[in-house]
Amino acid sequence: MKTFTRFILEAGEQAGKMELVSTSVDKAYEFAKKKFEEKGKSVDKEIPNFKKNYIFAQKQAGTGKTLRKDMPVIDEKDIKDIQRRLKKGFIDITKPFSDDTNPSNPFPNGLSGRDAQQWLSNGIKFKDGKKSDDVVKASIGKETVGKLKPIQKQIYADKSIGITATVGVEKTKDFLQNKSTFVISKDNHIIDGHHRYLSGLLVDPKMKVKVLRIDLPVKKLLPLSLSYSDAVGNKRNA
Repeated sequence: MKTFTRFILEAGEQAGKMELVSTSVDKAYEFAKKKFEEKGKSVDKEIPNFKKNYIFAQKQAGTGKTLRKDMPVIDEKDIKDIQRRLKKGFIDITKPFSDDTNPSNPFPNGLSGRDAQQWLSNGIKFKDGKKSDDVVKASIGKETVGKLKPIQKQIYADKSIGITATVGVEKTKDFLQNKSTFVISKDNHIIDGHHRYLSGLLVDPKMKVKVLRIDLPVKKLLPLSLSYSDAVGNKRNA
């Protein structure tokens, strides 16, 4: 039997069929009812505010503009690494740039091999007397899931509902609160974790979830995190 974490990861790699923004609350409810009944449960008992929470999630998701293929993939195993690199200034983020950084494109796509390894440490190569110029605060903490802001356009309701029905509401809560880390910008925009975000909203929008908050605005953090995702060899979602 798959572990809960493995189930979440495998499901996260696949696209769904019911896009949140275009799937009505009634259709989503009927899907959820069926999925929970398959597990011998009642969606009305497990998630009594399902319809209210779903409508809120739809409204939030409507603000997302970035395509799924253009989103970074930062796995749980990467959290401590990206946190460490940012806190120690390993990634070349601000001027003056390293000689190995292209100032017109400091966050390139498709990094691999030697280029990837070089990019991951360019921030500590430039000796300008400013050891802290590329240091970025990145801290683990808690945030209310309903206060997070999605940037991904494609969020699939069937994925989040299906996972929650399969593993159960209590295990979903425990996973989101203690075992999974959302990557977010300083202004609460989600960099990684959109389907977990929807699961959290459906279960309880007031729930506190575990986050890695990176002290950069989303406009800068998104391209940086895409470069990081490519550089560490994570395959983007289709």
